[in-house]
Amino acid sequence: MNEFETTYTAIAHSYSVYARAIDEKRFDLLERVFHPEAELEYVVGPHAFRCSGAAAASSFGVFLEKCWWTNHLIAAPTIEQSGARFHSTARVQASHLQRRLDGGMSRWLVRGSYHDTFERYGDTWLITHRFCATPDEEGEFLEAGVELYDGLAWTEREKIAAAV
Repeated sequence: MNEFETTYTAIAHSYSVYARAIDEKRFDLLERVFHPEAELEYVVGPHAFRCSGAAAASSFGVFLEKCWWTNHLIAAPTIEQSGARFHSTARVQASHLQRRLDGGMSRWLVRGSYHDTFERYGDTWLITHRFCATPDEEGEFLEAGVELYDGLAWTEREKIAAAV
């Protein structure tokens, strides 16, 4: 495998780690994706926020604790080299399922893309800048009136860990 293929594989794997971190609420994994000083900007439907890579876990946790289940499907990235950096774009479709306090469910679907800059730190490629835009949405993300989940709710974490 040549150097570009190795880099492509590492960057593509970062998206898989990111999806797992978000969908399994394993926010500790985000340190394998984002540089602590990374600048992250998300425009997700009507919601917008910015944070650093170091603050990603807490920032995402506040948002995602309102979800019983999420599923982030991230397409294979398109990667371009610019000097020592790589710029990557990957399409995303994300489902967010919330349990309302009345027992019903709310589903919010968003579609868009990640636009990332990766830099190498030792033998690891980390995102140093992300712009996420998801202009296509269905349903509504409920800010109130939903159950909160600070951890994995739809299955037992031990069952997932045993399958790995």
